[in-house]
Amino acid sequence: MTGALDPPTSPDDRRKVRLRGLAVTALYTAEVWRREGVPGADLLASTDAARVFRVTEAALGPGRLLGRLPWRRREAWSPLPVALAHRHALIDRWAADSDAVVVLELAAGLSPRGFWLSGLSERLVVEVDTPEVIAAKLRLLRGTAEGRAALTRTHWRFTGGDLRTLDLDTLVPPGQRTMVIAEGLLMYLDAEARRSLFRRIAELLTTRGGTFVADLVPPAEEPQPGLGGKLLGWLMRRATSGVGFTQGRSTRSDILAELLAAGFGSAEAVEPQAVAATLGLPHAGTWTRMVVFRARVP
Repeated sequence: MTGALDPPTSPDDRRKVRLRGLAVTALYTAEVWRREGVPGADLLASTDAARVFRVTEAALGPGRLLGRLPWRRREAWSPLPVALAHRHALIDRWAADSDAVVVLELAAGLSPRGFWLSGLSERLVVEVDTPEVIAAKLRLLRGTAEGRAALTRTHWRFTGGDLRTLDLDTLVPPGQRTMVIAEGLLMYLDAEARRSLFRRIAELLTTRGGTFVADLVPPAEEPQPGLGGKLLGWLMRRATSGVGFTQGRSTRSDILAELLAAGFGSAEAVEPQAVAATLGLPHAGTWTRMVVFRARVP
């Protein structure tokens, strides 16, 4: 958990985040949240995030143009920023409506969710990510008066560690109904690592009650990457020392079966774009390829 706050950084320091590894995706999504006007996202903005967003969008540009051609299938084009906005808004809606007294966000990255959730009520919000990402996030928050004020909330906590070995049971008080969120995480895990995470979260929630939410477009539903997708994959491998997106041919049914086998009592798959209009999510008229899974303990 974080201790005493360091001295606030200057505006110039806030602009120089310089993250490594998987944080390239944290930077991209941070800029998406800022452009979408997500509460608190402006506190986590940086020039690095804006730069990563521009480079990624340039790589995806050719594929988007091809997807709009009249002889291509409409669903072949799923604008990434809108897809991310769909999933984030849906998870936010579920988190706001949840009866959980603890929200545990795994691989939280530069998501502003903890900021606004901890401002809504006194329920405990715990964010987990690598020590480097947590340090960068705190540095950004300390760069503004609003961020520094929010960090004084005792019910908003941060833990830096390796999620593969971290004891989740130590992060949540016993007997406290919990919502576990893993946004943007499963795409980096192979099938065995994914199943292991499912089992660990199911064990955590079995003694507390609650819900697990995570997103993953099943590999079997992903189209073959075009030029833009291949370039994006190359950029990802360069930024993550060889780590790319998950491979395989797992289907939606496979993921649901894995959740039930892990110990959850029920599981469902929801496409955010399908419920966008009903729930008042942004860009309700735009089709996106995104799936969010929600599982509950018995």
